[in-house]
Amino acid sequence: MPLKLIIHGAAGRMGREVVNAAASSPDFQIVGAVTRPGSPSLGLDAGVIAGVGPLGVPITDDLEAALKAGDVALDFSNPTAAVELATRAAAVGLPHVIGTTGLSPEQLGAIREGAARSPVLIAANLSPGINLLARILPEVARALGDEYDVELIEAHHRHKKDAPSGTAILLGDAVASALGRSLTEVERHGRHGISPRQPGEIGVHAIRGGGIAGEHTVLFIGEGEQVELSHQAFSRRTFALGALRAARFIAQQPPGLYTMQDVLK
Repeated sequence: MPLKLIIHGAAGRMGREVVNAAASSPDFQIVGAVTRPGSPSLGLDAGVIAGVGPLGVPITDDLEAALKAGDVALDFSNPTAAVELATRAAAVGLPHVIGTTGLSPEQLGAIREGAARSPVLIAANLSPGINLLARILPEVARALGDEYDVELIEAHHRHKKDAPSGTAILLGDAVASALGRSLTEVERHGRHGISPRQPGEIGVHAIRGGGIAGEHTVLFIGEGEQVELSHQAFSRRTFALGALRAARFIAQQPPGLYTMQDVLK
């Protein structure tokens, strides 16, 4: 039987991409599509705005009612709305995936609290490739050590609100932790004027423009060589397919907190 899927943030760019991907998958049946109150998409068919034709699923702002119909929920909304989804899903024991980025430590804490009552997967990036890169980076960082400087460059479309991206933080933290550092203490965002590189710092640089789906590069730079690990997403489809893979996984888990590393395992 296909999983009954609720998409929270269905009218957004990622939400529409997930609707499109799920509509063509035999593993899912879209039973709920939720957006913010006052959205011009309210009442429209989720399949129509996603470009796959009518699905008979009108977009609504009634989150509580939508959750009652589903087996699993996927969130691509905004930080405040993501916390509301997680709180309501935990209250009814509904497995859910939080793909929203830009969450504050307090908001992440609020989402994690619900893990005792329902399975929840939190991911700054749902791409399997990016999460594999995050697994590899600590080994590279430890092998090369402090003699290599680390710089991280990320690029996204002009509409992205948070900078650096949640993915850049994920990758930067993977490197910093492997080197026994805290990313928040050693990250350096851009350079201007007289600002020589300090020992142990990790440079983090954000580019915003056009329709870039997502590009991340981590450089390990020594005196005589450079090691470069990169990931490029060609379209949002990659994240949508990763989100559905995460949804299949989380729907089968007991209450607890999970990440994409658990999915890859």
